[in-house]
Amino acid sequence: MILFGASGHGAVVLDALIESGKTLDFFTDDRSIKEFMGYDVLNPKELRSEVPLCIAIGDNLSRKKIAERFNGFNFQSIVHPKSIVSNTSHIGSGTVVMAGAIVNTRTLIGNHVILNTKSSVDHDCSIADYVHIAPGATICGGVKVGKGAFVGAGSTILPNLVIGENVIIGAGAVVTHNIASNTRVKGIPAKEF
Repeated sequence: MILFGASGHGAVVLDALIESGKTLDFFTDDRSIKEFMGYDVLNPKELRSEVPLCIAIGDNLSRKKIAERFNGFNFQSIVHPKSIVSNTSHIGSGTVVMAGAIVNTRTLIGNHVILNTKSSVDHDCSIADYVHIAPGATICGGVKVGKGAFVGAGSTILPNLVIGENVIIGAGAVVTHNIASNTRVKGIPAKEF
């Protein structure tokens, strides 16, 4: 397995990879660094499309650009063994599920999503591609989250709401209504800012 992203988020994804019983061959990164956490960091130009790859970058837009750049590569998901994922749910390719995260029954998680430490996604949710659900965030049942959204640390989205594409939900916010695409909200209850 290769991880794209030799930085802080890459270190956490490496831990999830190792804990899940897989082996890292090396990191790759666009920055010109040679070593990270005791592993070689190779230039992305050296990658072969058949080798398992996971993007270990927390920023949604950067992750999307890299996924599009390496379209056709063998993207693999990483699920930490100390997470809970229902066997009736689906985890897309290139998605990372961190320690303590919960994905409940009949939930669809898209491609290149981050379900960060202790985040919780309840039953019958739909989480689109390139979403980042930050540590400790809670998404109640029946919620739909659009592409590229960021759900801040410790925030809560109440049941059956629709969160648009590229929405940013501030840390600790409580979302009580649908949020239109390309909107930023914060507070209790969450309001646009």
